[in-house]
Formats: sequence, C-alpha cells, structure tokens
Amino acid sequence: MNINWKKTITIVASAAVLLSVAACGSSTASDAGDSGSKSGKKTVGFVAVGPEGGYRTANENDIKAAFDKAGFDLVYAPTQNNDQQKQIQAFNKFVNDEVDAIVLSSTEDSGWDDSLKKAAEAEIPVFTVDRHVEVKGAEAKKAVVAYIGPDHEWQGEQAAEYVNKNFPDGANGIVLEGPAGLSVVKDRTKGFNAKIASNQKILESQSANWSTDEAKTVTAGLLDKYKSENISWIFAQNDEMGLGAAQAVDAAGMKGKVKIIAVDGTKAALEAVAKGDLAFDIETNPLFGEATAKAVEDHLAGKSVEENTIVESKTFDQAQAQAALDSGERQY
Repeated sequence: MNINWKKTITIVASAAVLLSVAACGSSTASDAGDSGSKSGKKTVGFVAVGPEGGYRTANENDIKAAFDKAGFDLVYAPTQNNDQQKQIQAFNKFVNDEVDAIVLSSTEDSGWDDSLKKAAEAEIPVFTVDRHVEVKGAEAKKAVVAYIGPDHEWQGEQAAEYVNKNFPDGANGIVLEGPAGLSVVKDRTKGFNAKIASNQKILESQSANWSTDEAKTVTAGLLDKYKSENISWIFAQNDEMGLGAAQAVDAAGMKGKVKIIAVDGTKAALEAVAKGDLAFDIETNPLFGEATAKAVEDHLAGKSVEENTIVESKTFDQAQAQAALDSGERQY
C-alpha cells in the first residue's frame, strides 16, 4: 500500500502550524505520569525519537495532529540523544498503564523483544512507524500489527543510481552514515551498496550522527585524508549531514567539484539543492500521521490492517527542488 504525500500535506499547511500542534491532544514526557484517559477516548502511547532535525519535527507533529483529529488521547513520550533505555522505560510504562495501543518510532532496531512480549501478553497492539524493529521471539512478534513509513532501502538505491548516472566511468566517494544500530541506517546502506556500480569506489564510510556540525568536521578530515584521491561524490544519509558536508566542501574550495547527495527532503536541503550546494536530495516523506491513526483505529475496531504501508517519496535535482520551493508545498 502506498501513500501519496499530497493527500496529507494539508495537515501541516504551515511551519507555524507544525510547531503549534506539538501540544495538541497529547502530553509531554514529563507530565505523562498517568497514561490512562479520563476523557473516555481511546489512549495511545507514542514512544518517540524526539528532537532530531526538520524531518523528525514534521513527522512527530503530523502524528500528534492526526491522532488528535481522529479523537484519540495521544501520550507523547520522546527520548533524547537516541537513548533507547528511556524509550524502553516509556514503552513498559504504557503497557503497565494499559493503554489501548502503542505507536513506536524506535531509536534502535534490536532490544525490543522483552517489551513487545509484555505488550502481547497485555493484548496491546503495537504499530512501528518510520523505523522497523528486529523481533526474534514468536510471542514478541504477536504484538506488532503493522509498519507505516518510508522505504529506506529505496532511498539508498536512489542515491547509488544518481552516482552511477553522473559518473558512468566510475569515481571515488565517501559515505556519511547515521548512528550505528538504527534500521534506517542499515536499510539506506543496504540499498546503496546493492545498486552502486562496481567502478565506483567508496573510500571510507563514517558516522556523523545525523549532525551538521559533526558532518562538517568528519568531511573536512576525509577531504584532507584523501586529497590525492579526487573525491567526486559524497552520500550523506540525512539532510543535516549533507548540509555539513557542503560547508566542508565549500571551505576546501571544492564546491562544484564534489556532488553531494542527501536524504530527507527538508526545505533547507531543497534550498541548498536549488543553489547548487547539494546536487541531489531524496525525500523521506514525514506525513503519515493520518495513515497511522487510521491503522490504529481500524485495528481497534476489529478491521484488517495492511502489515506494511509504504509512504510515497520523491527525489529532487536542482530544477525539481526549485519547482517544489516555488510551489510552496515544502513547509518543513
């Protein structure tokens, strides 16, 4: 099942709305002490990643707004710095509080079996969003109803195909990865490695932890380390790292000589593509709150739900990025 982002863009019609809905129909992690609803509405626990950049802000606000619109009490429990233990604590508390369902956007793909087993025993359905989780135990698997989100392997494939097309004779490049242990990092890496041509040489892959500043530092170091290798392309696994790489490339006097490919499709990245600071951007469509709320609603009503709902995403070269900016469609 695919979702067209145009059908959901009205949920976040402006950046101001994105910021303002953060409190709609939800509580913050600090005041989520009692997850039970006193309003008579169904209660859904949202184990979230929390602040991480433009994509994450748009995604989590879209989910909050969609569940509020659908008439749920959504209890928002973000973590910080990809702290999985805090996510597990929040998840287990939702189970103990006997919420009606749990939406999980995991910081890491493993380590969830015990918590999911508890959810299964309590007959609390779990919906994974944006990132898959690796579940080994049969009992734990019973808890997970569906995944809703983008196809991250496809994103890696698109990056590789761009490199192959623009450097048909082969070239040297580097890869900036996200934090180790995330399914999204594994998937983007898998997709990229599966499609990159044999005449393309990856000189080195390093994590820059989704950070613009860290990516700038890492890229500067790699440009210096491989200055005799004629680096021609950089694949950054998110927009923030792509923008940091662009700063390092500019500082090294190599702007225009190195093509930078990034992932997420945020407004800042599209502006950088339009200006030529980035060469290509691959969207991670964040607007699947409506689909997630519908999946939860249908399951709780006894209806069948798709096991995998893949969100349709786009790619942007310079002309396409400028067109998207001119249309006003990109609000995050």
